[in-house]
Amino acid sequence: MSGDLVARLAIMHRYLCRVRRWRSGDEHNVPVGRRPSVLLAALAVVAALAAGCGNAKQTVTHAGNTDGVTADRIVVGGLASLSGPLPADFAPIFDGVRAYFDMVNSEGGVNGRKIDFAYGLDDGSSSQQDAAQARALVESDHVFAVVGVATPTFAGASYLVHDNVPTFGYNINSQWSSGDNLFGSEGSFLDFENPGPEPAYLAERLKARRVGIVAYNITQSQQACVGVANEMHKFGIPVVFEDLSITPPAIDLSADVSRMKQAHVDLVASCLDLAGNLVLSRTLHASGMGSVNQYWLNGYDDQALSQNASLMDGVYMLIGHVPFESGRTQPQQYPEMALYLRELAKYYPGEQPGEASLSGWISARMFVDGLRMIGRDVSRTRLIAALNSLKSYTAGGLVAPIDWQAEHHELGPVDCNVFLRAEHGTFVPIFGSADTVFTCFKYPQPPSHQVVVVPPPPDIPGAPSSS
Repeated sequence: MSGDLVARLAIMHRYLCRVRRWRSGDEHNVPVGRRPSVLLAALAVVAALAAGCGNAKQTVTHAGNTDGVTADRIVVGGLASLSGPLPADFAPIFDGVRAYFDMVNSEGGVNGRKIDFAYGLDDGSSSQQDAAQARALVESDHVFAVVGVATPTFAGASYLVHDNVPTFGYNINSQWSSGDNLFGSEGSFLDFENPGPEPAYLAERLKARRVGIVAYNITQSQQACVGVANEMHKFGIPVVFEDLSITPPAIDLSADVSRMKQAHVDLVASCLDLAGNLVLSRTLHASGMGSVNQYWLNGYDDQALSQNASLMDGVYMLIGHVPFESGRTQPQQYPEMALYLRELAKYYPGEQPGEASLSGWISARMFVDGLRMIGRDVSRTRLIAALNSLKSYTAGGLVAPIDWQAEHHELGPVDCNVFLRAEHGTFVPIFGSADTVFTCFKYPQPPSHQVVVVPPPPDIPGAPSSS
């Protein structure tokens, strides 16, 4: 499999499991089979770190606990795929990090210290190099934290966990759930095989009766579509066509489209990459199926939409953060998204907003918020414990609330995401409510013939109580 496809599928996996779970803090709301051992274990780790007790990791007591901290600055670094098959999908994370730090530093820094993003290392999209560069940041550059990780293979995670280095970044890899010091921009736990009820909910809203599903013949893509098929079956929505054996890259999908036409498919769920999705849509249009609804797990990209407006028109997608469009059209309701857009344009004029740079912004904000919580007495241990005490973190109103006491290890009980529809060259949020663009679901779903939608939590971005 080519390197560019590996990278794209890593990103697609994140689209698959847009698991932004909110917890009430009530032990009885923990899903059956996960209560109480995993949650209690997470809480025990937080308590141990906060108290400095004997159960804490031995590595947190070494001199590195305050590496990079001086009287007037805190030195941090980042790790991303700046070269390799798809640098454009990963490198912008550093721009988001720098934009946020530059804004904070221009206002005087944090508790009398400036944040110095001194090292932005390239892993070349190589797992071996990723591990080596993670070690270099800690042992050679002596950074206090790693703020801004974006790579198709996060092999350096185990080293950063072992040394208890606070780490923040673009959570598209399963390694993000390997330690309580790893903070993904939309939470750290990913469940690739259980995507939640969103695909079935979309099918219900579209009154779909005959679903077709397509995927590449590789594990990442197949897992994505197996999860979609499982959700359709669970709610009695017939899957009448399924092909999980497409050889990448997708060049000719005419045979699949012909069979879907014969099966009278009225909704196509695609687990291909963006390039494959465009081939799919082009083939559907050429065969007279241009009006069939499409649900893509990959494709939220303004530039791609501007270049392929006719092929993407009417396509549905799912994201886990406030849409960029909402920051433009509703800046008062989504002020943090408006701030991100404004500061990105200020420091990087001409750069289009994207999920990688947004993840960088959220990563930097999370780091700064943690520093503000602990004051001048800065250590890795105190920062990690402070962040893991947060039960409803939204990065200022960009993502659905994250409970860091749980979301390193598990999911549930409420899953909130944003549905989008491409319309005339722009992405339009759909469903949601007057208060928020997010739509929330019970997780796991109770036995029912229909998907159960629940009210959003009070701190959901956009709601009056969240401001």
